[in-house]
Amino acid sequence: MRKMIKEVFLGVRFLVSLYFLLISLGIETPSKGTVVVLTALYFSFSLLSYLKFEQTRWINKFVDVVFVPPIAFLSGEPKAIFSLIPLIVLHTNRSLITTGLLFLSGAALAAYTFADDPLLLFSTLILLIAAPISAMAPDLIGTIRKERDSMKELRKAYRKLLQDFARWEKDRRELDHVKFLIDVSTKSQDVQDFLKGVKDRFKVRRIHVIPKREIESYAPLMDREKGLLSVPVKLEEGNAVIIFEMESPFQLNDELVVSSLERAGRMVSLFIAGFEDSSSLGRAINIG
Repeated sequence: MRKMIKEVFLGVRFLVSLYFLLISLGIETPSKGTVVVLTALYFSFSLLSYLKFEQTRWINKFVDVVFVPPIAFLSGEPKAIFSLIPLIVLHTNRSLITTGLLFLSGAALAAYTFADDPLLLFSTLILLIAAPISAMAPDLIGTIRKERDSMKELRKAYRKLLQDFARWEKDRRELDHVKFLIDVSTKSQDVQDFLKGVKDRFKVRRIHVIPKREIESYAPLMDREKGLLSVPVKLEEGNAVIIFEMESPFQLNDELVVSSLERAGRMVSLFIAGFEDSSSLGRAINIG
C-alpha cells in the first residue's frame, strides 16, 4: 500500500514537472531559466522523497508548497494555476496543512492573475474548492461502505447471539424440567402423587393411565385439535398408555413441555410394575 502511494505521488509530480517544462519552451522571458531550474529541483526533491521516503517525510509533505506556486507565478502562464489542482487532490486525505497551503497559494495566484476578470477569478476559485471535495468523495464512499459492512457484521453477530441465547434458554428450561421430574419422583409416595406434581407443574387438565395388553408402537401420539398427548409405556408386566389432557391445545406447540411430559410418562414405570385384574390398580388411574 505504501509503495503504491509513493508511486502515485512520484507520478503526479513527474507530470506536473513535465507540464512546466513544456510551458518553459514557449516563453521568452528572463524567468525562463529560473522556471527550468526550479522545475528540475522540484522533481529532484520528489525523486528523493520517493527513494528515501522514511527519511524525507517533511520533504514529501511540503515540496509541492515550496516549489509549485513560485514556478506557476514565474512562468507567467495564467493557466499554470491549474497545476495546483492535482496536487490539492493528492494531499487532501493525507495532510490538511499542505492542502490548505496549496489552496491559499492557488487563491492568491488567481487573485493576482485574474484581478481584471472577476468571472474568471470566481470560476477558478470554484475549481480550487472542488478539488478537495472530489478527493474526499472516494474516501467518503469507502467509509460508508466500511460502515455498512460493519453494520452487516454487527447484525450477524447479534443474530448469532440471539440464537445462542435462545439455545441456552432452551437448555436451561430442559434442565429445570428434568431436575423437577427427578425431585418429584423421589419425593412421591406413589404414582398418584407423582402425576399430581406433573399435572401442577405443566398445567395439565387431566392425566389418565390406561392399562393395555398389547401396544403396536411405543411412539408418542398427539391430537392437536383436542390437546391430547398419548405416551405408550412398557411395564414389567404389560403396558400402559398415559394420556395428558392439556388445558390448551397450544401447549403442545412447546417442544420442551411435550418432551418433558413424554419423559414423565415413561417414568410411570418406576411406580407401576404392571396391572393385574385382582390388583387395586387393575383399573385406569385418573388424575384431575
